[in-house]
Amino acid sequence: YPNDRQPEGQGRDKIVMCEDTDGDGVCDKVTTFADKLSIASSILPYAGGLIVHQAPVTLFLKDTDGDGKADVRQELFRGWSTGDTHAGPSNLHYGFDNWIYGSVGYAGFIGTVGGEKHNFRQGFYRFKVTPTGNAAEPLKVTKLEFLRSTSNNTWGLCFDESGELFGSTANGCPFVHMPIPNRYYEKV
Repeated sequence: YPNDRQPEGQGRDKIVMCEDTDGDGVCDKVTTFADKLSIASSILPYAGGLIVHQAPVTLFLKDTDGDGKADVRQELFRGWSTGDTHAGPSNLHYGFDNWIYGSVGYAGFIGTVGGEKHNFRQGFYRFKVTPTGNAAEPLKVTKLEFLRSTSNNTWGLCFDESGELFGSTANGCPFVHMPIPNRYYEKV
């Protein structure tokens, strides 16, 4: 379990790039793309960089000068609970609808994204990212939506070929299907 969370900017975790520069099938070059992270729980390639969950924040990291190291470290939004670090956000996936999807355990989320307040626990969520045209802060999260609750600590998420969302939880629920988001039930 990831129990050794460090203060922001003082973490011991890092994202490294392993390369095979001579084509022999063996890594011969390792570059630290980003360091001083603490319990980065999900990584998604996006817009030439990486979206990274690191509770309490979701970050965007990007190398803009070609040296293999992230020189942009932008906070996209914050609100992921750090009360239990193994129950935080995970499983980032790019959806067929151009939203970013993820799952979160019972640690949950309390925060404001795109001017809307959110408070949810375990289940599936998605967020919308748009480019800003600003090199220092190239992306903006304009919307966050909680999609569906699950029964306990949610760690799995995937899509089938028709775009339907499936997932799993840590205890007693190896398979979850989300055919209808909560927003439709809440209108009834």
